[in-house]
Amino acid sequence: MKKYIKNIILAAFSVSVLAGCQTELDTFNENPNDPSTSNPSLLVAAMELGTFQTHSSGVMRYSGIFTQHLQGTNLGQMGAVGLYTVSEGDVNNEWNTIYGTTLMNGHILNRDFAKNYPWYNGIGQILTAINLGYATDMWGDVPYDDAFLAAEGNKMPKYNTQQEIYSRLQTILDKAIANLSQPKASNEEVPTNDDFVFNGDAKKWIKVAYVLKARYALRLTEVEGSTVAAQKALDLITKANMTSNGDNANTFFLDKPNSWNQWYAFEDNRPSYVKMGKTFVDFLVNNNDPRLPFMVGEDGDGGYSGNAPEDDNTLTTSYIGGYDDPSSQRGFASPDWQIGIVTYAEAKFIEAEAKARLGQPAQLALQEAVTASVTSVTGSAPSAAFLTAATASSTVANIIQQKYVALFLTMEPYNDYRRTGFPALVPNQKSDTKVIPVRLPTPSDERQYNSNATVVSNVTTKVWWDKN
Repeated sequence: MKKYIKNIILAAFSVSVLAGCQTELDTFNENPNDPSTSNPSLLVAAMELGTFQTHSSGVMRYSGIFTQHLQGTNLGQMGAVGLYTVSEGDVNNEWNTIYGTTLMNGHILNRDFAKNYPWYNGIGQILTAINLGYATDMWGDVPYDDAFLAAEGNKMPKYNTQQEIYSRLQTILDKAIANLSQPKASNEEVPTNDDFVFNGDAKKWIKVAYVLKARYALRLTEVEGSTVAAQKALDLITKANMTSNGDNANTFFLDKPNSWNQWYAFEDNRPSYVKMGKTFVDFLVNNNDPRLPFMVGEDGDGGYSGNAPEDDNTLTTSYIGGYDDPSSQRGFASPDWQIGIVTYAEAKFIEAEAKARLGQPAQLALQEAVTASVTSVTGSAPSAAFLTAATASSTVANIIQQKYVALFLTMEPYNDYRRTGFPALVPNQKSDTKVIPVRLPTPSDERQYNSNATVVSNVTTKVWWDKN
């Protein structure tokens, strides 16, 4: 009976939170859990839903436009983003979802339930690392050590430097691995279908934790040195031991109005605010990429096209694949499409890049990465001809180019672009700066109400690890 009641609560909770995601109302950013009545099941579910929201909405739209996967039009605020104009008021919702919803619930979970629920706590720590990573990679210095002390009267948390945050990320993930490695019997209760990602499979969560550790290690190629960072990443990917797309940690959406994939929900609410980017579409078309019809919808002429960075007027170009024909369920913007958060393909791209930087053979890992992506997206392995052409070169430049395609609609291509300069992108020449933004501005709520905030308003100011 306990499980039955819990499942009813979770179902209702899922609908209410995803309804908030769909319209991006400010009320979504209020913590839905009263700490006095919360439990680890609800907290993990809330963290996962918050992660799905962040992984498929605001910060991903910004990063997708900056990397020219997408382009904003002058119908709404995304046109300004295409011109590299992002104000401090534009990013409050994204910040509040990460901190007020997801990370706060992680703090409560760790504070109140760490001892008797190590598996729940381990999942929460991994979700914390994912979201703290989103925050620091977009804003640089962010609060963490003092971020959740409002109950004790500290409503102006000090910021940690990004260097400190990157150290915290590794520590958080180490603790998660230790918690998830504990025997099942050490848990008062273990997650099952209240874990929307893996249904409580601790071993798969451990794999995700190691891939995240490798992701964050490789991010520091320009800080620690190429070979040092690459060796750390390679060692961690080996420990991760992801072996197939069955290890993918994906978003979870349903083909129901209150539980839609947020890319579909955005297009449904604000059609043509965002179109596909010409740079990305042309690359897929020119290389006969089998993922094209899944990533890109047909345009008004029955072909595939995108808007150049300077073009914020054309509305007849392609939508994100799946939105314009949701009944086909064939695309990233289909109502229930599951988008990768941490995947086997990413693990193999990390392995390939690390080996290339270390002077080791990298082609096999690159082939496995591309194959994993194509298979996950299309349901079939790539043809020998396509795979040969896509992986003929195993240089860092081509590895990042192929990763740029495979990790469509995630933040990692933006992080890779800032870190490596690949792929080579030409900034919007209509913009005032003619420089692709390398961060988001500090939210206005933080500037106005937190005197300890590290305030950065210039979107061309690099974050700590961006030395490229």
